[in-house]
Amino acid sequence: MAIVSAATVRAYIPTLTGDSQDTLLDTMIARFDAMAASYCSFPKQNSGAVSLEVGTYHEYFTGATDGENGRELELMVRPVVSITSLFDDADQHYDDTTDQIDASNFIVYGVEGRLVLRNDKEDSSFSDARRAIRVIYTAGYSGATMPKAIEHAACLQVAHWYQARAHIGKTNVSSAGQTAALSTLELLPEVKQALNPYRLPSTWVG
Repeated sequence: MAIVSAATVRAYIPTLTGDSQDTLLDTMIARFDAMAASYCSFPKQNSGAVSLEVGTYHEYFTGATDGENGRELELMVRPVVSITSLFDDADQHYDDTTDQIDASNFIVYGVEGRLVLRNDKEDSSFSDARRAIRVIYTAGYSGATMPKAIEHAACLQVAHWYQARAHIGKTNVSSAGQTAALSTLELLPEVKQALNPYRLPSTWVG
């Protein structure tokens, strides 16, 4: 499912009536998704896509040494939807069930993107071997969780692209002896402002 529908974008383009341009709008929405995800520092999903939408990610960690006593990981992408598997394997094989940490042994704080081992379980701390920890998880936004600010940003940007598509590569346009500067086709300042709260921090191990 896309960040926003073509029908919603059409409401931002007063001159556009009917759905004859929906295929083009859908293409622009998909390209906005990739650009917005890159701007927000979303890494590539396992599929190779760069997207704000829910996808699968692999992450590797080298133990934990801070005040949380090796019990906490901060995942790169948030919000976290679910953990597919969590391994702590010094041999880096990630296929032995004895090295897999059961879901009952940890808590996931999805909005914060944190994974914390429970105090009262056998696996109460991570090992400190290099890249011993592998997490496979799904994260990102779906139709139900897509922030309205991101939807609004998508509509603004796609409407701008659609209306300016005849001026690609041009910096100004002349008419009736007058010259006017054109806006670039990069992300608009107001779009970046809407996206800023969703930019991802750097990854750390705690």
